[in-house]
Amino acid sequence: SITTRFGSLAAMYMQDDKYMRGRDMRQFVSYDGQLPGFLPSLRMDTQNCTLVMVFPRNRAAGGTVKSHELVDKPLSRARRIFHTFACDSKITCERLKHIKVDDEPVCMELYQEDIRDRFIEILAQSGLEASQFSSLDGDETFLKIWLPEQGQVIDFMADALHYNMPLKETVYQGIEPHAPYPGGAPMENFDAQPVVAYCEFSIPDKKNFQDFRKVDSIRILSFWLNEWVSLDEMERQGVISCHFPCPDAGELHQIHSALLAPRQWMTFTPHTSAITIRRYFGEEIAFFFGFLGHLCRSLLFPGTAGLIFLIVTQFVEVEGHRLDGLRTSLCVPMSIWAASSLHVFERKTARMKQLWGVHEREAREMPNPDWNPTPHSGEWGKLLSTFITLCFVTLYIAAISALLAWQFNSNRQKDSLFQRASLILSILIKIGGLGWRFLAPFVVSLENHRTLKGYDDALALTLSGVKLLMTNFPFFYSCFLTNFVETKCGKNFEEVAPTVWPGFNESLIDSQTKEALLKYTFTWSRRIRGREDETFCINGCFPPDWHYAREDSRTNCDYDVTANLLTYFVFLLVLDMVFLIWPIVLSRWEINKEYRNAEEAEGNQDFSYSILQWEAKKFQYVYDSWGGDRVTDFLDITVAYSVVACWGCILPTIATLALVVLFISMHLRMYRMLYVARRPLPHATAGLGIWKSIILYTNVAAVACNVGLASIFFYPMRLRPPGQQLTMFIIGEHVIFLLQAAVSAFVPEEPSDVIDIKYFNRHVLAILGRRRHHEQLVPPVHSNLNTIDLSLNPENWDSDSSASSLMTGSSRPV
Repeated sequence: SITTRFGSLAAMYMQDDKYMRGRDMRQFVSYDGQLPGFLPSLRMDTQNCTLVMVFPRNRAAGGTVKSHELVDKPLSRARRIFHTFACDSKITCERLKHIKVDDEPVCMELYQEDIRDRFIEILAQSGLEASQFSSLDGDETFLKIWLPEQGQVIDFMADALHYNMPLKETVYQGIEPHAPYPGGAPMENFDAQPVVAYCEFSIPDKKNFQDFRKVDSIRILSFWLNEWVSLDEMERQGVISCHFPCPDAGELHQIHSALLAPRQWMTFTPHTSAITIRRYFGEEIAFFFGFLGHLCRSLLFPGTAGLIFLIVTQFVEVEGHRLDGLRTSLCVPMSIWAASSLHVFERKTARMKQLWGVHEREAREMPNPDWNPTPHSGEWGKLLSTFITLCFVTLYIAAISALLAWQFNSNRQKDSLFQRASLILSILIKIGGLGWRFLAPFVVSLENHRTLKGYDDALALTLSGVKLLMTNFPFFYSCFLTNFVETKCGKNFEEVAPTVWPGFNESLIDSQTKEALLKYTFTWSRRIRGREDETFCINGCFPPDWHYAREDSRTNCDYDVTANLLTYFVFLLVLDMVFLIWPIVLSRWEINKEYRNAEEAEGNQDFSYSILQWEAKKFQYVYDSWGGDRVTDFLDITVAYSVVACWGCILPTIATLALVVLFISMHLRMYRMLYVARRPLPHATAGLGIWKSIILYTNVAAVACNVGLASIFFYPMRLRPPGQQLTMFIIGEHVIFLLQAAVSAFVPEEPSDVIDIKYFNRHVLAILGRRRHHEQLVPPVHSNLNTIDLSLNPENWDSDSSASSLMTGSSRPV
């Protein structure tokens, strides 16, 4: 086995050796190319590196470890780091010098010495190579762990972990044609790409598999270490500052040139971006950017429609029934667009999933370190989390309803605060969203999920469900509830009109205007003490100007929701840009801070940052971090998408604005992944995961909203009786969903070439499996069936006529 290049590192970690810095600096190799990001000159130190761990030193060496701090229950804490079978064994406990079985407190220095020594033993026994160097200001020790892509160690680990690897194309040369399956070569998909099968790696069949890639080495190493130790728990307890896969400057430069260079912006394709990103960040992040690119492209239709709408409304007077007719005409295509966009993406990525050999869930899922094995703890936690969620949503809806009611009842001529109502609403939505963003992790932790994947999925559902409701409820309220909630009633029109239109004077309007105003009224009667009592009411949505009202005039609800929609959407996009740009500035400030600290310690000595030191100073790619995370990124995109898909017909211009901003946002997110976020583990999961269901439900809501706008909110349907509106809504919604079902039936998400290749590769794997075990399709034991006679003439009839005579009972066999 491969031995480690270092001895006992634990003692070195605790030393106060500033002189090590100068010696470590000479180990670096100059990197000739300058990374194109907003970065200083970096020196390359990523040779022979797969995974990096950063160990803090004690305070005497300028680090953060408090050497004399007492650690309570050290053995219990150690068991959270090392898995049960590795730590509870008698041999392991005997190796611990200072952590005893009686669990007596020890000082932090001795506790970390034991943990670090045991970790080093695991690396040595695993046959891994490693080296170390100190940070620029000497407060941390960097440990580089190397798992070569070729050798006995990675072969053994991949075999033990049942790691999936692609077959070589040469394997198919020995596959003979069989029935519908071709032979001699792997089948090609519609994109003319040969698609090979994936199966579990095994050492005896190593010659059949392709070589391990750098990303495979990272995954195998992380899976292997996870069998023995929890790196996340080591980070929580302060044993390490951080850990991350080793960056690659060459690949970073290639990704930047392929996706972020200005000349590539106009030739961008989602398929190309996913392939480029996959080599470095893995399939999970590749599919995210693939979906983001697909969304940008799919927004070309509503964005173009919004641009045309803006031009027409700016240069042509479009009011009344013409405006609503134009907006109503967009409801059907917007509904079809929302219903089909996800289906198109899934069909396009089906070939990519098969080509990369990935599935919706990763074969090996990381355990959740916070999981509590106590029985039924998750059931009570789910009830409590549901109760907290319902309370939060109820309070939020009450606050939003009160604000919208104030906006409705405000005097537009006198109340200056009304002009800021839309901005106040936008701020309230954002504050509610931020509050839930901080509360959601606690709510989800109550559900006690066993795996990190289960926790992330639950967090995505909890966040998105509430956040989408919080974002879209104010617009739903203005479009569909205000007309009923804010009705004003009295004995007759003359009594109610002044309460709706301040200063109303019937003598100042003509009969045609009054008839138009009466279109927005209704009467209802009830029987009280044997007599009919009739009440006259004016709808909550009505023309705001009673002087020149027409039946097709825009209503107050229309003006309110348009102002709120435009203000919120601009507010949302501006904040999105700020939160994407600010981490870039903050990251560079952290690097400059490190330079200043080093200069203060060493005077005017010339310092140079290395790539690994720069990577360690990046922000972690986890939830609620400046480096971003997959849940928050998907959530931000889904929220913006839901506003466009559900309410874009009211103000089509927001689709154009969303197209431009989302395109810029996509490139800023790519830049953040490359230069701001610390490289995450490259997970091999396919598609959108739980976000596919979230976006699917969003599309269903978008269809309902668009049909509802056409059948309830826009003229002329807004003047129809409620029964006709409901009938129109049900018919329109069912027609759109039936059309979507028909498209899914005739154009399935899984193309025919994907299905053919899937079955062919199964056939190939079956043949290889039989060859591996020297099996044939004949059992080793044979049966004696000599007495069975299935000949065509078992009775030896001499002619067909004799057989016919037998049926009449007049002939015998010869």
